[in-house]
Order: sequence, then C-alpha cells, then structure tokens
Amino acid sequence: MYYQTPDVTRYVDVVTRYRGYLIAAYLLLFFAVLSLYHPKVLSSDAMFWLKDSAELHRSEANRYTPHLLSKLTVHVDAFDEKTREALHRLNDRLEGLEGVDEVYSLFSKEQSAIGGESEMVGVVSTGELDSYRLTRLVKEAFNAYGNVVDADFRTFRFFISAQTPVAVDGLAIPGTYSYSATPERVDWAELLRYGGILLLTILLVFRGLFKNYIAAISALVVITLSTLFTFALIYALTGIDAVHMTMPFITISIVLVDFLFFYYRWHVSQYKIDKRNALIKMLNRSSAPALWTSVITTLGLGSLLFIDSDIIRLLCLGVIFSSIVGYVINLTFLPALLSYFELEHAHIPYAKMGYFFASSELHYNRKFLHLFLGATFGLMVLGGSMIYGESSRFFNLNVVNDQIQLKIPYSRIDLELIRSIDRFTEALEDKFEDGLGEVVSLASIVKNLNDANSQTDTLDDEALMQALFYLDLYGMRERYYDEDAVNIRINLFDVDKLELIDWLSHYSALEIFFVDKETLLDSAKFNKTLLLSTSLFSALLVIGFITGWIFRSVPMVFVGFVVNAVPIAWFGLLVRLLDVPLSLEMLIAMTIAVGLASDATIHFAYKYFRARYFGRSQKHALEKMYFYSGIPVIIGSVVLIAVFAALYLSTVESLQLIGLYSAVLVFISLLTDLFVLPVMLLYIDRFDRGK
Repeated sequence: MYYQTPDVTRYVDVVTRYRGYLIAAYLLLFFAVLSLYHPKVLSSDAMFWLKDSAELHRSEANRYTPHLLSKLTVHVDAFDEKTREALHRLNDRLEGLEGVDEVYSLFSKEQSAIGGESEMVGVVSTGELDSYRLTRLVKEAFNAYGNVVDADFRTFRFFISAQTPVAVDGLAIPGTYSYSATPERVDWAELLRYGGILLLTILLVFRGLFKNYIAAISALVVITLSTLFTFALIYALTGIDAVHMTMPFITISIVLVDFLFFYYRWHVSQYKIDKRNALIKMLNRSSAPALWTSVITTLGLGSLLFIDSDIIRLLCLGVIFSSIVGYVINLTFLPALLSYFELEHAHIPYAKMGYFFASSELHYNRKFLHLFLGATFGLMVLGGSMIYGESSRFFNLNVVNDQIQLKIPYSRIDLELIRSIDRFTEALEDKFEDGLGEVVSLASIVKNLNDANSQTDTLDDEALMQALFYLDLYGMRERYYDEDAVNIRINLFDVDKLELIDWLSHYSALEIFFVDKETLLDSAKFNKTLLLSTSLFSALLVIGFITGWIFRSVPMVFVGFVVNAVPIAWFGLLVRLLDVPLSLEMLIAMTIAVGLASDATIHFAYKYFRARYFGRSQKHALEKMYFYSGIPVIIGSVVLIAVFAALYLSTVESLQLIGLYSAVLVFISLLTDLFVLPVMLLYIDRFDRGK
C-alpha cells in the first residue's frame, strides 16, 4: 500500500554483492534465447486477421482457394492511339506474369456485339478497339467501365488476381502509377533504419536531459532484454512465432516508461553521492507502484485473452508480459547495473515544471471538470450507440473504384440459376444504388449475348444453351463459371464496403463465398469490431475496480476508469470524424495508451496519497507527485511521441499508421495525466476531512 515502505536494504546488499554474476546470467540467457528463438516477422496484419476469418474457413472448406486482388492505377497526360497501345501491352505483360490468374481492365474485358454480316454473334475485346471507338464505347456505357477508367480518360485501373503481389517495377508503364497490395515481405532496410532512429533518439534525449550516458545505455539494454524475453515467452506459451513488425513498439512503450520511474528515482537520489542509498530509494519507492501497475495491467487486459483471435491475444500478451518482464528486469538487472555508477551532478533543472503545474491546478474550476467529464461520457455513449446501433457503425470503410469477387456454387446451369443471380443483382443494386458499378456475372453475360442475337427476344432454355455455346466458342467460359461455381465480380464506385460485406453475408437466397483476400480481410476485421469494443470497455471497468481495490477507495474506481477511458474516447471521436477504419495498428496504439495510462494512474496516485498520508498539504503533495512521477511520464511520452512521429515519415504503411495513431494517443494520454488525473485526485481527496 502507498503508506507502507518496504525494507529493501538486505536485498540491495545481496544484489550489489552478486551483481557481476547477475549481469552475466542475464547475458547468457539473452544469447541462449537469441539462438533458439527465431520469430517470423511480418509486415502485414492480413495473416493474423485471415487466420481468424470464419468466411475464409467456409471458402476453403468448399475448396475455393482465396487469391490476392491487387490494383495498379495508371495516370496518363492524354489518351491517344500511342497511349492505348502502351496500355494494351501493359495488360498483356501483366497477364503473362508468373502467378497471375487474371487481369481485369479496359484492355481485357470482352464486349458482345453482332458479328458483321454473319448471323452468328461475335465477341470483340475492348482492348482491340482503337482509341476513338474505345472512347465512344465507354461514354455510351460508362456504368460498365467506370470502375476501370475515369471519365476524362486520364486514369486507368488494372485489377490483378494472383496468389502473391506482382512486381510491377520492371514493366513499361506509361505516365505515373501506384500499386496497392497487401505486403508480405518485411522491408528490413526500412525497419533497421527506424530502429536506428529509435536508438539515436533515446541516446540524444537521455543524454541531454540527464547529462550522462548511463541513462541511455541502461534504457537500451533494459528495452532489448525485455523485448526479446517478452516475445520468446509468448512463443513458449502459445506456439505463435509470427510477430507483426509493429508489435515490438508495445514493449518499447511499456518498458521505457517503467524504466524511467526506476532510473529517475535513482538519479535524483544521487544528491548525497551515496550509491547504496540511491539504490535503496529507487527500490523502496518504485517497486511497490510498479508491481501494482503489472497487476492492474494483467488483470485489466486478461479478459481480452478469452477472445478467439490470435491478434488480440498477442496484443494483450505483449502488454502483459512486457509489463511483468520489464518489472523483473528493473528489479534485478537494473540495480545490479547501476550499482557500478555514481553521479556527481544529479540536479534536474526542468523539474521546476512540477511546481508550475501544481500551483496552476491546485485551484481548479469544478465546473470545467464536470463539463469535461460530461463531454467524455457523452462521447462514450455516442460511440456505444454507433457500435451497437442497427443503422450505424463506428468502423466503416468507404472505398472508391474497388472490387469484390464472389463464388456461388451450383449443381447445374439452368434458367433458375440465371434468374436467381438476376434477383440477387437487382436486390444488390436497389440496396446500394449509385454506389455500385457493373455486377459482372454469368447472368449478365448471358443476357448480353442474348440481346446481341437478333433471332432471340426472350431468354429460354434454347437461348441459354446458345449463349453458353458462345462462351465456349470464344474462350470466355472460365471467366464466368467453373465446374461447380459461378464467378461474380462486383465493381464498386463509392460505397461503404463493410456495409456491403455485411449485406452479402446475410443474403440468404444464394450461398455466397468470398474469394479475394482483401474482402475476406475486411470481413474478418468487421466481425471482430463489436467483440473488441465490448472487451475493451470491460477491460476499462476491470482496471477501474482494481485501482479502487489497490487504494482501498471507491472514488478511485471512478478515477481509474475515467483516466484510462479519456484517451480512447477522444481518439474514437477523432477517428470517427476522419472515417478511419479499424486496423491492427490502431489496436496496438490503443493497447499502448491503456498500458501507459494505467502506469501513470498508479504512480501519480501512489505519490500523491503517500504525501497526504504523512501530513503534506495538497500543494506539497502535488509538487512531490509531479517531481517523482510527472517528470518520468513527461520524458517517456516526449521520447515516444518523437519516435512515433519519425515512424510516420516511413514508406512502410504499417509503420506510418502505428506512428500516427500512437503519437496522437500518447499525446492525449500525456495531457490526461498532467491536467485531468491530478485534478481528479484533488477532487476525491478526503484527508483533511478525515483529520
């Protein structure tokens, strides 16, 4: 408890006596784990999400192997015959690449027509038309082609179905282009570059703030040991060796702040130039609150471990184990390492900020506090209504010029199958109206071929057989149906893809299977949204109750819940306003925020109530709280914000997202710790009344 001071004198003497053996044991364990544990580092979250996808399991159970659907977008200055020929050659080159199953573009799509003077229907490829005839055709039927070409004929899109992302760098592409696909390989050069930035940032910032290299070196060693041991422990317990390249930032964030609480106390306790006294102060003042932060993190996020998702399990285990492993290392390895050093200049000039904050917040305005808390709870209620409401969703995914590929199994191709696909198409178009482009299916091509045949006005069995004959004749069969399934391609102009996926999943008239990995990925994320939101809210409640139990105070339940909920609530408002979809990077940022907020809550309250218990005034208690807990939180948050901001400049999308989301959330958490948490501690303070 905060009013108890553990006696660590004998422990410090033992650690100091055997410090060499202790450090050597850690180094031996480090190299042993390094030689045995070889994680599979991933640059994409697709593997994790798809592993949990019920839709993927359905498709694979019916032997429908999902494929990667990537998009190559080409921008040209003008569309003329020379450009058309270059784009046509590009389409042919893409179709000839190894592993490419199909290319869907303006230069590969067939259009049925009456075949000259013959009574037989002919099929011509739009890619074979000259620029004038192609332009006129698209303008006459833009809905059928708008997904692959813009109205100004400056932008062309190639949808590529393959098993892996294709290499487009070596192709002759006219104009400028962009290629979007789910990455499968880690850009190690980029990752190592930003790892170096992280190390350099810690080195420079700690050297500038603490005027020595001891802080930087010990921080890097503690972070390295904690990161390796955390993920090795996860692998040993779960058998999951796949690690997303952004997940180590969880351990970095949690361990860095925990380390600062220990090191900072050791640093400021050097004013007597007494190594032993500094170690004693570091441990008997920091070990208890650090232990409770590990407990609250473990119990608070432990409920998320029961979610049937490797992603969520890894995120929670990353936070929990990094907190526990970091605590053990700070309690054993760090004092052994620091026992070799002593400081002659332990003055902290920037610690005067604590006196400024304490004086400013001592006489806070309760009306502003109530207004802020009311707005926060209003955001939580609004977020809950968006998540659980029938007509709205918190996480949406607006897409422009995208595509979904489906398979519908059949026992035989007959008129009833064609009509059922027609009914499906009509219902789909009625639901989403202008948001859809053409729905390409066996029904649409049969209707197209039948309309082109002047001898048949209505679709009957004979007309269907004739249309199927033309599909075989012109080698178009494989595009529209397989031996046991019909292929459907839904072109999307501007629509909420998650709403569309949800509608397709609940359409009961046909058995529908998703076969492109992008749609399966979006479906898996969408299906976890409600469960994640519920579990996150439950974790916040658990953290609140545990905080109250730790301090034996009912009001602290409220404080623990609010301080952890504030960053999530206001970040949720921000991402909702910007229509940002759910991603693994966002979840990592949220777990980092929850872990940091929990640490700050315990350390701030511990220092404040300890000072109040021993007779300090509110102002003096605030000053001690800011000096011993606020400064480490500020330093750790500034370092993390700098690192995450640097990550946003990366060319790797995952690093960009984790950098952006984490920097914003860490900043909101820092503001909450500095301006909301102290005021709430003052608000629930009852020590004067007790006296």
